[in-house]
Amino acid sequence: MFGEMNRPTGKVFLAVPLGHLMKKTRQYYLHLYAEKQPDLEWENPEVRKELYRMVNWWLEKGIDGFRLDAISHIKKDYSDMPNPDHAPYVPAWEKMTDVEGIQDFLAELYKETFSNYDIMTVGEANGVTVEEIDEWISEENGKMDMVFQFETWYLRKPNEDCGVNLTSLKQILTNWQKGAEGIGWNALYVENHDRSRIVSTWGDDRNYWRESATSIACMYFLMQGTPFIYQGQELGMTNAPFDGIDLYDDVKTLNFYRYKRAEGMPPEEIMKTIKMSSRDHARTPMQWTSGCYSGFSTNEPWIQVNPNYRWLNAEAQQKDPLSVYHFYKKMISLRKKSAVLIYGIYNLFETGNPCIYAYTRENEDEKMLILANLKGQSCRWKVPEGAELLLGNYSMEDQEKVHPFEARVYRLAE
Repeated sequence: MFGEMNRPTGKVFLAVPLGHLMKKTRQYYLHLYAEKQPDLEWENPEVRKELYRMVNWWLEKGIDGFRLDAISHIKKDYSDMPNPDHAPYVPAWEKMTDVEGIQDFLAELYKETFSNYDIMTVGEANGVTVEEIDEWISEENGKMDMVFQFETWYLRKPNEDCGVNLTSLKQILTNWQKGAEGIGWNALYVENHDRSRIVSTWGDDRNYWRESATSIACMYFLMQGTPFIYQGQELGMTNAPFDGIDLYDDVKTLNFYRYKRAEGMPPEEIMKTIKMSSRDHARTPMQWTSGCYSGFSTNEPWIQVNPNYRWLNAEAQQKDPLSVYHFYKKMISLRKKSAVLIYGIYNLFETGNPCIYAYTRENEDEKMLILANLKGQSCRWKVPEGAELLLGNYSMEDQEKVHPFEARVYRLAE
């Protein structure tokens, strides 16, 4: 957004000051993210018209769809934030996220572009709640096919140790499953370029690396919706053991470090949070082989390769039938062959055990049970009579003993 602006008040969004001064024109422009990403002025009809022209140009080329990055932030409320403490910066989240009036922009975008083509669209929709499913993704009133919800992102604080609040996770995902049932379609995911590796946060990448990578995978992948796999997730790629701030490249991470140092926080305390939660953990080079730069490049990449690439890489896992990679292949195959795992109704299945997330998928013909222990401890559970085991990440010796981070898929008897 460019314009005749006075110096903006001290607002901040995602640890980035919102206004930047252009020296040549002495004007400020708005950027919710990095300085090299100026926000578009969606209030300007000429800007919107040019945007639609560009979108349709790509659609005429025959592309299959769009991922709409940060789409819930296109409408802004430019009124000032209260600042009773006279802080240099004030969080402006509610002024920039899912603001009233955004649906008018989205409806026009849909009418002028997406509605005229047989494509798929998925929106990155931070701040959007399950109560808004109808106007975002329903068949009747939605403006796109799916959204990436963000509620599960906030289940753990950035400086917390690994693990997930299982009660809250079940509640959030069940709400989205039931909220979209019969009217829309969910986007299923646990990783992307903006969050650290799931096996290192929700799982246990030291003691149960393979088990937690596959258990978390089984938990989300077989719900109703379209499952997304982020690069390296299918290998169980982990957070990188980068100790110094000089090893990080992410603007949010670097700003966080700078602000916290200015507040007087010791570097070791800041690095504890960064080592657990920096976005750069998802942005290290893909680990293809055990060779130079993990087979990603013959030249030095912009950021270091995670040193565990020597054993954690695609080439090695393709040769190991028990690898995380092959578990993903088995899940994909099972889902593709089973209509109930694609279209079946989701229902939460209570086992009475606080370590287990279990749910069923069912239609008129069959019923599946998906069970995932998301904790690093064993528990006991009675298998339903007549249940047929279709997939698991442990060898089966005692079916009533559920091992740490064990996952199973059963076909239940009628």
